[in-house]
Amino acid sequence: MHYYYQKYPYLHYNYLDTDGVWTMFSIPPKMLIDEFVNKFGYKPKTFFDCGAATGVIVLMAQRLGMNARGIDIKKYPYQFSYLEGLFTNGKIQIKSILDYEPIVADIVFCNGTLTYFSEKELPNVLDKFKKSKMICAIHNTTEDVEAAAANGDELITCNKTRLIKPQNWWIDTFTKNGFKTKYADHIRCFCAVPSRGV
Repeated sequence: MHYYYQKYPYLHYNYLDTDGVWTMFSIPPKMLIDEFVNKFGYKPKTFFDCGAATGVIVLMAQRLGMNARGIDIKKYPYQFSYLEGLFTNGKIQIKSILDYEPIVADIVFCNGTLTYFSEKELPNVLDKFKKSKMICAIHNTTEDVEAAAANGDELITCNKTRLIKPQNWWIDTFTKNGFKTKYADHIRCFCAVPSRGV
């Protein structure tokens, strides 16, 4: 079994990108809600997907009763018909987080998104999330690359990432930029809370 299926057994779905069909591995919003409740003691009401892709996660968050929205840097070759409304009604916008207003949401979800920025850009990206309650970020680390290689797999992505760094590097980077952070191993996710909110 490929390393990705072992690491993220919770949710995966196929989607079409400009260079072919890929499989997206993710965490269902229900698991992120549970993490939020464990931290704050109440259910989140708002959800923002930074790097929403085709919109699957935004739709799942909406179905759980949250006011969910998102952005992505590009429009994919197609959206499934049941997701198209998220783009036409403005719930998902096509733009960079660097060009977006500061995000106010209970949960901000970044599925690999932070790895596409440079080290110089990353503080500006994280600054956009300081009015939110919790960032949940999943992405490959150097530990993942090594574990995949040991499993006989090569970690590849449909786009060129810039920041494949160790777990501790990410925790230190969140800390330096004003967040208290842990790596939630049970969901394979970095959970970062603005320091002022703790």
